[in-house]
Parts: sequence; C-alpha cells; structure tokens
Amino acid sequence: MNMIYCTCNISVQDTILEIIEDCNIREYQVIDQVKAKNKIANPRFNDPVWPGYNSAIMMQVKEDQKVERLAAQLKEFNSTAFNKAELVTFCTWPLTHYFFD
Repeated sequence: MNMIYCTCNISVQDTILEIIEDCNIREYQVIDQVKAKNKIANPRFNDPVWPGYNSAIMMQVKEDQKVERLAAQLKEFNSTAFNKAELVTFCTWPLTHYFFD
C-alpha cells in the first residue's frame, strides 16, 4: 500500500483528477487552496502580491501497477505543461497501516 501526494496549480486540477480517474484510482482526497512556494516558479500565496494557489491530492493505492501508471502519466503531463507554473509535484511512500472500517 502506498500513499501518494500530488500538488498542482489550480488551473490544471481538473485535468489531474481526470488522469487519476483514468488510472482507476477511486480513493483520494483533494485539499483546496494550498499556498505554495517551489524552486522553479513564482510563489502562489493567493494574495495580491502572489496570486493563485495550488491543490493537494492525496491517494491511498494498494496496487503497484496503478502507482506506476499514474507516475508515468503525470510525468508525461509535466513534459507537455504550458509553463513551469503548471508542473505537478508527485511523491509516494509506503503505508504501514491503513483502514477504513
């Protein structure tokens, strides 16, 4: 079981959610209006100086092939991004415990 953390500019959130659904990942949480600063684009603090914001999407995925497919599709998305502000951040780590019962 893996935890996946993905952040994206709000402008591409719908596209990223479509990719997630296309990978047959049905369990995820969207955290809206995430303020962010990264090393290659302007900050997005949703204020007059630094407008815009990110979304964070967290997923719990059991099947390794789904994780690999999602990683490949998001990497492909990044290779065709309109600009650096639309790049998606993606990371995973193993989950020791997960239950929903």
